[in-house]
Amino acid sequence: MKRFLLSTALLFAAVLAVGGFLSSQYEARVYDWKTRLTSRPAPPDVVLAKIDQDSLDFYSREFGIGWPWPRSLYARAVDYLAFAGARAVILDMVFSEASAYPDEDEWLARSLRASGRVFLPLFFLKGEGDDTGVERFALDSPPSVPRLQRHAGKVQQQLGPLRDAARGGGNAQDDPEGDGVYRRLRLFIGHRGRVFPSLALAAALHADPGLDLKRVPFAADGGLNLRFYRRGSFRACAISELIQSQVRRQAGEEPSLPPAELKGKVVVIGATATALLDNRATPVSPVSSGFELHATAVANLLHGDFIRVLDPRLQWLLVLALLALMNLLLRRLRTLPRQLLAALAAVLAVLAADVLLFAAGVDLHFIPLLAGLAAVTGTDAFQRYQRVRREKKFIEKAFKGYMSDSLLAEIMKNPRGLHLGGEKKRVTVFFSDLAGFTSLSEKLPAEEVVRVLNTYLERMTSIIIAEGGFVNKFEGDAIMAFWGAPLADGRQAARAMRAALRCQEDLLALNEDFARQGLPRLGMRVGINSGEVIVGNIGSRQRFEYTVIGDAVNLASRLEGINKQYGTRIICGALAGEMAEAEIVLRRLDRVRVKGKQVPEEIFEVVAARESAAAAPAGPVEFDRGLRLYFAGDFAAAAGVFSALAGDPAALVFARRCSFLLADPPKDWDGVWTFTEK
Repeated sequence: MKRFLLSTALLFAAVLAVGGFLSSQYEARVYDWKTRLTSRPAPPDVVLAKIDQDSLDFYSREFGIGWPWPRSLYARAVDYLAFAGARAVILDMVFSEASAYPDEDEWLARSLRASGRVFLPLFFLKGEGDDTGVERFALDSPPSVPRLQRHAGKVQQQLGPLRDAARGGGNAQDDPEGDGVYRRLRLFIGHRGRVFPSLALAAALHADPGLDLKRVPFAADGGLNLRFYRRGSFRACAISELIQSQVRRQAGEEPSLPPAELKGKVVVIGATATALLDNRATPVSPVSSGFELHATAVANLLHGDFIRVLDPRLQWLLVLALLALMNLLLRRLRTLPRQLLAALAAVLAVLAADVLLFAAGVDLHFIPLLAGLAAVTGTDAFQRYQRVRREKKFIEKAFKGYMSDSLLAEIMKNPRGLHLGGEKKRVTVFFSDLAGFTSLSEKLPAEEVVRVLNTYLERMTSIIIAEGGFVNKFEGDAIMAFWGAPLADGRQAARAMRAALRCQEDLLALNEDFARQGLPRLGMRVGINSGEVIVGNIGSRQRFEYTVIGDAVNLASRLEGINKQYGTRIICGALAGEMAEAEIVLRRLDRVRVKGKQVPEEIFEVVAARESAAAAPAGPVEFDRGLRLYFAGDFAAAAGVFSALAGDPAALVFARRCSFLLADPPKDWDGVWTFTEK
């Protein structure tokens, strides 16, 4: 638990240190992507009236009116909107200087006053300037804005008559974020002790007098994250349609733009023509118009369509919770693929939750969460890699020389399989011993004994390893090996017997070398048995050994020992014989009960590999006939068969045994010979 808590705390500290930087670099891109993914059509009660290129071309072509237009054109548009019953009108134009056309300013002022619903922009700029009369646009009961931006410069406003004739006005000066994209607008600005609304807020408050600013989730600086609508989804018309509809109405003709389409709407008039340079980049469009930002803000305010940004403290608390949960989960997963799959699933789940929350109006910063997931996954994967690397080095060091390189390579692919503890598997166990080695060691100097033993063990071990066996241990001159673990092997018994046969062949050549050196010849006995055993790392965490334990192991050891009772070199158990009979020539040898076991076991002599059977003795047929007679209790007939097999040590053993049984017949003969010694 302490390690878990410490690792979680360290990871959180690391993410906290870099999360802010990563967020500043990439969070805005994620925000824009979420905006585009979840954007929906704009509400129908906000309409854009565009001063577009077609309108400019129309008045230039038909009436010879160039830009800037006479203000009477705007007056006609305002008049028509008043006639149609628009709730509020934002005229996003600056009329800071007198018109070049006579009486135009008075005309527009009359229309503004008569309409009583038009809002004009104010620009709070740097430097000194006249702000006379601007106080009428301030809020009467402003909300608390802890970090309200205070402005002490000039205010670029409309001409006095227009300013006084307008229903209201608000700040239209806002700056984009660092990457040049507009994602939020400031709702409030302070000037000379008063609080002024944004242009959009001023219009929204008029359009909806019941608008409760306490429900608007503006930030401490008064900024509001805009909920952008699908690109091109605002209802729109050209300003020329408004102007010409008013002209037709005054002429007693049917307006080209039905007034019903504007009734109860908030209409925002602004420039979209490229030459008028009012382009702004937004999350949904790299080229948008400034008045569309005001329209978006108005729609957000009227419909409560907000993006609420979680408190940073809550954001980081979620990061910490996710880190702890992921850290705990990854510790329980044992394989790297499962870890990576879990991490990918967590990233997708967090991303899906983030998108769903955004669609519901909550902005959850994704980058710190992603950084947290990446940190905990990367750290755990690195630690696992280091642990596996150490395990592989340990295994390679511990097992190299005890198995073939190919078998070791397979084990190294999954070293975790060699954990402390065992599992039940079918294996084939190989025990070998040197006959008379004890007396040999007494006759030779210790150094010579070690040299002879090392030469013998090296050559036998090489054969076992070449046949895919695992050399488990050396006990003096004895060798213990097994097949079928750590990796399963369908030919385990046959390969163990092939190894035993090759060892006997190689010992013949080795004895020739010993004879030339004046050393005595060596004899090798091998016991082979297959069965279910416990295989694994047995011991303690400080010291353990990869080995096998079980009755099948003990029987293999007993079979090695009873070779001397029959004069044989290799004996195997029944299961091993059954598993290997397709590849190995076997001779049924006896039915015995070895010391320490009550269950009888049929045993076989390993004669030769089938591909070399032509060189093997032909005795198994007659010997087997003698065995059948022996098992049936016909000891006299069996003795005759065995006595005829001259030169067969095992047959001689049975001939003597039959004579013994004839002299002292057993009462309950079951064909099983019991050994009372190893």
